[in-house]
Amino acid sequence: MDKLTQFMEVNVLPIANKIARNKYISSISNGLLSVMPFMVVGCFAMIIWCPPLSSADTTGLLSTIMAGWESLAAALDKPLNFICSVTLDWMALYAVAAIAYHLAKANKLSGYLPIACAFISFMITSGFDVEGAATRDFYGSAGLFTGIVMTIFSIELLTFLINKKFGRIEIAGGNVPPAITESFIALFPVFVVVIASALIGWVTVILTGAPLPKLIATIVGPIANVINHPIGIVLLAFLIGFFWWFGIHDSAITGTLDPFLKTMLLANASAVLAGAATTDLPYIVSSPFLWIFLTVGGSGATLSLAILLLFFAKSKHLKMVGKLGIVPALFNINEPILFGMPIVLNPMMFIPFVLAMPINAIICYVCFALKIVATPYLYPSWNLFAPFGALLSTMDWKAVILMIVLILVDMALYYPFFKMVDNQKVAEEKGK
Repeated sequence: MDKLTQFMEVNVLPIANKIARNKYISSISNGLLSVMPFMVVGCFAMIIWCPPLSSADTTGLLSTIMAGWESLAAALDKPLNFICSVTLDWMALYAVAAIAYHLAKANKLSGYLPIACAFISFMITSGFDVEGAATRDFYGSAGLFTGIVMTIFSIELLTFLINKKFGRIEIAGGNVPPAITESFIALFPVFVVVIASALIGWVTVILTGAPLPKLIATIVGPIANVINHPIGIVLLAFLIGFFWWFGIHDSAITGTLDPFLKTMLLANASAVLAGAATTDLPYIVSSPFLWIFLTVGGSGATLSLAILLLFFAKSKHLKMVGKLGIVPALFNINEPILFGMPIVLNPMMFIPFVLAMPINAIICYVCFALKIVATPYLYPSWNLFAPFGALLSTMDWKAVILMIVLILVDMALYYPFFKMVDNQKVAEEKGK
């Protein structure tokens, strides 16, 4: 284990850190995080708009509650429809603007023009069908990857042309407003970017007979299918725990996959809005599948360990870690436990920490695939109290039962290893 640790620190950690700091990955990650408030608003609007049960199919108090819920949804039908449409169904538009902002900032471009340029590049390639008629089909999950590609293309090309002073027009005089100066400096670069984007969209339609988003969906589709496959998600869950044990943050792995997870989530939400059953959605795996059901208490599913530390630890040190870590763990924050116990680089905790999430992945995948529990299609937040987050992401009460089962299974996995550490700590404390 010492040789493996040394190998990871020397060879893997620098690569992981380099990936995490890559300007494209960080811009995409930060951009998608920036639009999360819109997604949360859309999710809660959808919760109100789509009652999980029908009053006609329930009895007693539950039927009364559902009838009131249905009345509220009917009364607010239009505004809730507007909110869901312009948030969940148009998420690619906001992602383009947010990613463009962060990438332009990384490239030391300022002002509104880079964002507008990226937005126009996306709309030229994604806002029209093959006949040239305006369409909104690619404003949501179907256009997210095209938005990312065209944002990177437009910002990088704009940066290159501006830095090369291509067609630069400078207005003399000290009283000229900065906005006017910047507009003239970027006039010809913007012209080139817009023309290039139009050519990309036009050539794609000529060669493939379909808009650019469909071509990109064909290219990235296999990756989404791999993530959505049980072997793919189990492997991902394993790698997150494996790298975290060495102190490598999960963003080094999931940062590149976040656009796929968000696309799959938005596809599920759109399917429900279109009338699909919550047990028959396009993807089982999505953002809430990973960050709510697998990481119960944080990477490594450590809420179960926090419970063991708080209620069963005899060591004063571990008992204190449990007291400090239980509340954050309830909201999927586990740094107090990772570094307080510690788990990171602790050989005794390697096996349960690495295996907890893959086991959760298998259990959850089976439950969703067999339609025992509704598939996640909402993502209210990654740091909601675990059972509450499970309920809101699926609008299925059985998800709460599933969450409790996961915690109990994780506790059983962690317990023997926790006891070894606890006994060791007790012996050390008595020896002082």
